[in-house]
Amino acid sequence: MTRSALPETSLGRPANPEARAHRREQILAGAQRCFIRKGFHAATTAEISSEAGVSVANMYQYFPTKDELIRVMIQADLAEDLDLVRLVNEADTLAEGLEKTIRLTTADPENLSKLGLSLEILAEAARNPRIAAEVREADAQITAAVAEMIARRQLAGEVSTDIDPGPTADLIMSLFDGMIGRIALAASNPEALARAATQLILAGLGVTPKAAD
Repeated sequence: MTRSALPETSLGRPANPEARAHRREQILAGAQRCFIRKGFHAATTAEISSEAGVSVANMYQYFPTKDELIRVMIQADLAEDLDLVRLVNEADTLAEGLEKTIRLTTADPENLSKLGLSLEILAEAARNPRIAAEVREADAQITAAVAEMIARRQLAGEVSTDIDPGPTADLIMSLFDGMIGRIALAASNPEALARAATQLILAGLGVTPKAAD
């Protein structure tokens, strides 16, 4: 996730590519912890750099603005989401894939701790056109991947052909967005919500009992 717009050799930046990548991830991890703890606007660059264990000047060499930090986090979340869709595609049945994926999403303490960050990014997108554009593009990519997954399962005879993959994928993503909000606010039990979400999606897709076993 390097940025070609940034020079490869800047004062204070490690010359070794692996060291640069490590420093970049170090700053991202520190920023993530700050954003989760204090929110995007309340977290200062000084606090982020201190949390990451680097100087403010060094942080700016990698991320000139907080917007850039959020942009990279959005792309990282997209890559993780696409990996989850891949897991569903690789499963023997849609039910198996969905159950495994939703369980991974809602049972991992690290994932749960990051859900508040997702809400912060959405809130920032509501008032920041640049972040909004990044969020829309990432959402379009993951929704398209889900629609393709549905279409593949239709060809395999597992999902009803009465289903329109595009709008259905959009609805599924809306369901996940709602789950994120409720879990982040501790309004629901993550495991129970995951089970209900799996059942609802399978029923909505018209998955046969045999395929759901």
